[in-house]
Amino acid sequence: MNENALTAFLALAETGSFQNAARAMGVSNASLSRYVVQAEDHTGLVLFHRSRNSSTLTRAGQEFLPIAQALREDLDRYATRVSGLRETGPGTLLIGCGPLTTRTLILPVLGAVRRTMPDLRFRILVSAYARPLDLLQEGEFDLFLGDLTYTPEAEDVEIIVMEKQPIQFVAHRDHEIHQLGPQTMAGIFDFPFASPHLHKHWRAALTKALGGGAEAVKKVDAQPHIECDDYNLLTGLLAEPEFIVGGMPDTFAELIRAKTAKPVSMKQNLTWNICAARKSQNTSAAVELVWNEFAKYRA
Repeated sequence: MNENALTAFLALAETGSFQNAARAMGVSNASLSRYVVQAEDHTGLVLFHRSRNSSTLTRAGQEFLPIAQALREDLDRYATRVSGLRETGPGTLLIGCGPLTTRTLILPVLGAVRRTMPDLRFRILVSAYARPLDLLQEGEFDLFLGDLTYTPEAEDVEIIVMEKQPIQFVAHRDHEIHQLGPQTMAGIFDFPFASPHLHKHWRAALTKALGGGAEAVKKVDAQPHIECDDYNLLTGLLAEPEFIVGGMPDTFAELIRAKTAKPVSMKQNLTWNICAARKSQNTSAAVELVWNEFAKYRA
C-alpha cells in the first residue's frame, strides 16, 4: 500500500469526514477519495460505509485499522532511522569506551580496521560509564570497551575479557615522591591524586590494597582530588610537581620519553579489569571486523 493510501485511510477513519480528512492531508476531496479507493483495492476489502455527510468503518475496516496503525508506526521509524543516517553518514560505527582504553586498545584497533575498511567512520564515546551493557542493549553503542564490573543479565551480549595490564602511577620528574623509594598505595594517596572516575570496582580494589579497615575506606573516599575522563587534562597536570596521575603506560609514554614525567616506583601493582562487549545478534561486517581485532587482545 502506498503511503498516500495509508494516510488517507487513517485520516478518514479518525475524522469520519471526507472534507476534514482531505483538509488534514492537504489534498482535494477528489484526491482523498482516490486514495481511499486505492487502499480498498490494495486490501481487497470494503473499508468504509459511505453516506452523504459521513463515513464509518465497516467491520473489515475496524479489523484493518490496527494493522494500518502499526504500518504507520513502522514507516515513521523508517523515516527516523533514515534521517539518522543522513546526520551521521553511511557506515558510522559507534564505540563506547572507558578512558583507560583509548591509547592502549582503541588506537591500535582503529588503525588495523581502517586498513581493511578505509571508508568506515567512527564515533568514539569516552566516559567511565556506570551501566555500559544497558546502553549497549539500548543501541547507544555498536560495541563497548571498558570496565564491566557491573554486568546485568544480558543473554544477547558477547563479552571478551581482555589481557590484564598494570596500572601505572606517574608524577613530574621533580616530584618529591621519586626520592622516597618504592611506594604502596597509601604512599600514593599522601599526595594530590588525579584519575578518571573511581567506580565501585576500583574503590574496592584500592581499599583492599590499603588494608581494608575504616581508615582505608576513609582515605579512598577522599580520592581523587581531580576526577576527569579526559586524559589530556590529567596528563596536563604533570607539567608541575604536584599531582600523581594514574592510568595506562601508553597514556604516559610520550611524557616519559621526553623526561618531563617519571613512573612512580611501586611495591604493589594494580591491574585493569577491561572487557569488550557487543550484541550477539544483528551484527555487521564492520562490527565483526572490530570485534576480531579486539579478540587479539583476549586474556
